[in-house]
Amino acid sequence: MLSDVVRLTQDMVRVPSLSGDEARVSELVAGRMREAGFTDVRTDRNGSVLGLIGPEDAEVALLFDGHLDVVPVVGDWRFDPFGATLHEGRLYGRGSTDMKGGVAAAICGVAAAAREGKLTRRVGVSASVLEEVIEGHALGSVLDLCEPAAVVICEPSKLEVRTGQKGRLELLLTLHGKPAHAASPHLGVNPLHAAARALLALEALTLPTDPVLGRALLVPTDIVSSPYPSISMIPSATTIRFDRRTLSGENADDVLGEVRACLAAHGIDGYTLSITDDAVQTFTGLEARPSRWLPAWSQPEDAPLVKQAFEALTRAGVAPRSGCWPFCTNGSESAGRRRIPTIGLGPGNEEDAHTIDESIALDQLEAAKEVYKQLTLLACAA
Repeated sequence: MLSDVVRLTQDMVRVPSLSGDEARVSELVAGRMREAGFTDVRTDRNGSVLGLIGPEDAEVALLFDGHLDVVPVVGDWRFDPFGATLHEGRLYGRGSTDMKGGVAAAICGVAAAAREGKLTRRVGVSASVLEEVIEGHALGSVLDLCEPAAVVICEPSKLEVRTGQKGRLELLLTLHGKPAHAASPHLGVNPLHAAARALLALEALTLPTDPVLGRALLVPTDIVSSPYPSISMIPSATTIRFDRRTLSGENADDVLGEVRACLAAHGIDGYTLSITDDAVQTFTGLEARPSRWLPAWSQPEDAPLVKQAFEALTRAGVAPRSGCWPFCTNGSESAGRRRIPTIGLGPGNEEDAHTIDESIALDQLEAAKEVYKQLTLLACAA
């Protein structure tokens, strides 16, 4: 007979939930939280589900957070991507690792801790939306509701403690030109030439390095001219989108200033530089334009939450290990913006996220449930 954490993961994977279309899985999770004994379950304005358990007049000691949305299915899969097939000790399906397995383990682990009757403080599980589109935006409204003392991001980490992550800043560099007929290019100013020079200059830019998080990155991800296509005409502008992976202590003004200084040193002018704020819409109909400035964060391994996580892993029979994430998570909101003590700790391999035949090991799900149970008990004993 399948355990509760495996069955819940299967049920969640079988509900497709692209970003902005999480209504069905949100309803499923809310119902399962109530069945598991969570005494306060609510769906916020974005559609994220928050379940709380423990003494109602106590503070929220710990919040486990995971997201419900998944990336699109691409390529040829061995198994139905929404079939939640069990095969040779693994559960296959889109979102199994990233990250419905982590959400299921948190729900089941916290509920198991509560059944022991030892919770002296409240503990919550957040099943948030839209994370694959914009990290941290939806978690913000959940944090407003419960104000936890600490947060665990349940993204896949091989059940190793992640003590930090790089941040993300999405930039638009628009080079302005002067349109002219392509047969008379000397009458115009071609912004593509400036774009080429800017790409080469910024590729050679020396970026900062952090002893924990490693080297910052600046990666061009797309380029488009206006108008597009520009048939038989010098375009009036060309825009390059950059993904800048940031380090602890960097802020948006620092990064913008660094790019401007580099462009000036190479004689490039006639441009605008901005941070993206593309519109998003939740399945509840709420619209927003969140800034794509997601701060990095890190904390020392002797921080109380890290020590508790190591103890919980030891109690669960898992060797404690630590590291950092190179990618961005909802921790940018809890730790990066709000300075709430935060760690990452989740089942599954990061490398399996967003892949064809995404899957998660069943023993990782079971171990995560036990780790979360022990961490809940430790948080309530503190």
